[in-house]
Amino acid sequence: MKTLVNKLNGISNSTKQLLGINLVIFLIFSILRPERFLSFSNLESMSFQFPEAGFLTLGIAITMITAGADLSIVAVANLVATINGIILLNKMPEGLSDAQQIPYIIGCFVVALLIGIICGSLNGFLVAKLGIFPILATLGTQNLYTGISMVLTKGQGVFGTFPDSLVFLGSGKLFGIFPMPFVLFLIALFIVFMIIHKTAHGYKTQWFGSNRKANHYNGINNVAVVFKTYIVASLLGAFAGILILARTNSAKYDYGTTYVLQAMLASVLAGISPLGGKGNILNILLSVFAIQMLDSGFNFLRISSFVRSSTYGLLLITSVALEYFIHRYKQKKEIKKLEAMAELSSVE
Repeated sequence: MKTLVNKLNGISNSTKQLLGINLVIFLIFSILRPERFLSFSNLESMSFQFPEAGFLTLGIAITMITAGADLSIVAVANLVATINGIILLNKMPEGLSDAQQIPYIIGCFVVALLIGIICGSLNGFLVAKLGIFPILATLGTQNLYTGISMVLTKGQGVFGTFPDSLVFLGSGKLFGIFPMPFVLFLIALFIVFMIIHKTAHGYKTQWFGSNRKANHYNGINNVAVVFKTYIVASLLGAFAGILILARTNSAKYDYGTTYVLQAMLASVLAGISPLGGKGNILNILLSVFAIQMLDSGFNFLRISSFVRSSTYGLLLITSVALEYFIHRYKQKKEIKKLEAMAELSSVE
């Protein structure tokens, strides 16, 4: 019992809160729609769906650590899905074997890599080099990337039969058991965790979000830190685009319009401070799953998308407000503590 208590004490407050949120959501919908929510098919469906939002949340989360945000990440994903979809439908011959499809699948990842680097570089240049406020800069690039997708498709979607090897990434199961999207998300989660929490760049990113001036005076190149962060964010969005194309067998310029809102909410719930500088990347697994359960529950209750968007917006506003007031409270408490220590030393 003592060992269990010690382990629980070692868990951060944000992780405990997330576990509680997941439990509450699970219990609510288990009571309201037990026959559908608790079904194996629903749990399996969620494991295929939420990795898309997971990739996008990881991208937004790392930019939030720098006290920024990447609103263009979904547009990057849709651009990658659109271009790859067009290439595969127009350039890949029909009737190819799995082995013959591999070069085209590799080509999809190369295209995603290039688009991610280009889009991330533009975002990074606007934010880091020109000093444009991140939300304004990425709102502009969001419309730019969406516009390119619209022009390429003339406002229509990209539909067709894509290679089985690609579809496997979005709808297949590893060893016939583990959903591939979930496996890919876990790999991405681990890589981003290592980058943010175990590398010099990750520490610089957190320090920049906490105090960019101190970061600068410590000899750290703030421009390079932010620039690299937005490239990594766009790369995550780009690979999410491959996942979207593989799972839905289609690409649309306006796919996932609520993903940005959900990703920002998931980031805040995970403990990523919108003020920058802190957050546990591993918590994103719990926060994204909580929102996916909420979304699935809303579907079973037949709650309209407008009400859902309003709910997510309200939750985001509430979470950000709470984070702000908690931050202010801790600041005031620290100031009072320092003042008390100063008074005590002056009396002595």
